[in-house]
Amino acid sequence: MNFPNVFNGFGVLFAVLLVLPHIIFIKTHSYDKTVFTNRGMVYIDRTGRFFSVFLMAFNIGVLEKGFTEPKELMERFWLITTAVLIAAYLLMWFLFIRTGKKAFAYAVIFTSAAAVVFTGICQVKTLLFTAGIVYLIGELYMASRFFSKQ
Repeated sequence: MNFPNVFNGFGVLFAVLLVLPHIIFIKTHSYDKTVFTNRGMVYIDRTGRFFSVFLMAFNIGVLEKGFTEPKELMERFWLITTAVLIAAYLLMWFLFIRTGKKAFAYAVIFTSAAAVVFTGICQVKTLLFTAGIVYLIGELYMASRFFSKQ
C-alpha cells in the first residue's frame, strides 16, 4: 500500500469541514461542562468523532473494500452527495450558532452523522461506518445533556 492509496484528499477536506465548526463554537461560546455527568458517554462521543475524521482522511486497509463497481460512477456519486451533506451541515451550524435552537443542533448532528455513515457505506469501510454510528450516539447524548439545563 503506497501513500496515494493511504491518503484520501477529499476525505481530508470533508474531515476538516466537519471539525472546523466545533472549534469555532468552542472558541466563541462558553457552556457549562458539568452537565455532561456521564464521562463514558463523553469519551464515546470524542472517540466516534475523532475516529470518523481520521478514517475519512486515511485508508488504513482494515475492513475496507473501496468503491463498488462502476467505480468512477460511485466515486462521483459519493463526492457530490457528501459535498451536499457537508454544505447542509455547515449551514445548520451557522444557523445553530446564530439562534442556539435545539432543532438546528439536532440537524447538525444528523447531517454530520449521515455524511460519515454514507461515506462508510459508499467506500465499503466497515470501521468508518461503525465510527459514524458511535459518533451519532455520542453526539445525541451530548446534545440532550446540553439542552437539558436550558
